[in-house]
Amino acid sequence: MCHILLVLPFLALPLFWLLPQAVAVPVYGVILILSIAIYLLAIRAMRLPVVTGPEALVHQLGVIIDRQAGNYRVRLQNELWNARSDEDMQPGERVEVVSMQGVTLKVKRASMAKSGKM
Repeated sequence: MCHILLVLPFLALPLFWLLPQAVAVPVYGVILILSIAIYLLAIRAMRLPVVTGPEALVHQLGVIIDRQAGNYRVRLQNELWNARSDEDMQPGERVEVVSMQGVTLKVKRASMAKSGKM
């Protein structure tokens, strides 16, 4: 259905064969303006930041809740996640998500400028 909206100006071209020109031009103009509006809305929607999935977690700030043999439990957006880090950190420290490997977060110590935001 959505792809038909993209080619709507081309599908409306037969109006010029079926209707008198005095009627076809305004009808086609309305279809063309609506199509341009739909294109602009689609482009704006594609440029919005990611809000779901693993990509949305990168650069988010969390707090270490627990530590067990190099693995950490991190509270991030009111959820508990398993995490790993190359740094040695203690419970209560703020961390920033660097990446996600499967369902395990890779974290680093949050910088002072960022940890004030949380």
